[in-house]
Amino acid sequence: MKELICSTIERNVVLKCIRDHKRLDCRTIDETRSVNIEFRSHPGCVSVALGQTCVIAQASCRITKPKESRASEGNIRIHIDMSKIPLMNLENWKHQEFVQELNGILEQNIRHSNCVDLESLCINSGELVWSIKIDITVLNNCGNILDCANIATLCSLYHFRLPEVTVHGSDIRVYSSMERRARPLRILHFPINVLFAFFVDGRYTLIDPSSDEERLMDGFLSISMNQHKEICGIHMGGKLGLKKEQVELCKKLAFKKILELTDRIRQVVTDYYKNNEPTIHTQPSIVRIEDGEDSSSESESEDSILIKTDMVPSPMESNVSLLLMPSLDRLSLSEDNPINTTTVADKSASNLENDDEQDNE
Repeated sequence: MKELICSTIERNVVLKCIRDHKRLDCRTIDETRSVNIEFRSHPGCVSVALGQTCVIAQASCRITKPKESRASEGNIRIHIDMSKIPLMNLENWKHQEFVQELNGILEQNIRHSNCVDLESLCINSGELVWSIKIDITVLNNCGNILDCANIATLCSLYHFRLPEVTVHGSDIRVYSSMERRARPLRILHFPINVLFAFFVDGRYTLIDPSSDEERLMDGFLSISMNQHKEICGIHMGGKLGLKKEQVELCKKLAFKKILELTDRIRQVVTDYYKNNEPTIHTQPSIVRIEDGEDSSSESESEDSILIKTDMVPSPMESNVSLLLMPSLDRLSLSEDNPINTTTVADKSASNLENDDEQDNE
């Protein structure tokens, strides 16, 4: 997956342990590290630790215009950030290449496997849909960032809650979790990734390699599979050819781990919301978007705003934004709104375009 420098002493010690069917962290060759999942107060915010490898994922949503070819489907974007950790053995261009490779594998595992029902993200067909973005930040790298980021992404999606929205003509009502109970995303299955490393011309296979083992592996095999035993993605790397028997053995071992992690994710999210039931109010926050005659430079392009109320702050408000259509010039409050509601500019049109360009890259 990446080229790293390793001393001769480290190489000899690691390979000797592998030949003796041992590992430096006292695991067996078919044993994974412990997974610790911790949810934060914001819906969709989760920290996952795979051993000492630590990742934080945050889900956010915004209302945007759908693609013409998929007028009734929302979309999901994934962005991974590794700037918080040093990779001293990697040059800058190799570091960027490594991040792009990780992001590409996650995109295929999550987006292309259709684990989320995209049609359930539609608000008004051809006009308004939800766009979900997962921001992943790697805090510590002790090997196998891919599996850790994959688990964090699935936990974030399963933990996230969409606010209720009603549309009546030009009136768009976005309800916070304090007003109406937010709904979970419709998760169809859990495509969980399991990474295998191969050593000594493929004669030795390890699951969940550590950072020391990653530096010495001859090749790797990444298998993404769900609880229904459906393959969602397979990625190989290194200068190593694998036999069919080796791949089948990895599939069997991966399926056992996937069943365990699927049950674990479901259980921790269920336990979290049992102990954290939101308080629901009866008064809605009403927002109306009108077509006005006044035109400005900002109204001609996309603009992102954040809806806030004077009620007790809700965690949902911090990660929900509206992306206004170019034809919708200005945002105003409904006159019959009993709550003092304000709108705060979140990003200018130029900044939003720059963010989209970075996501595309």
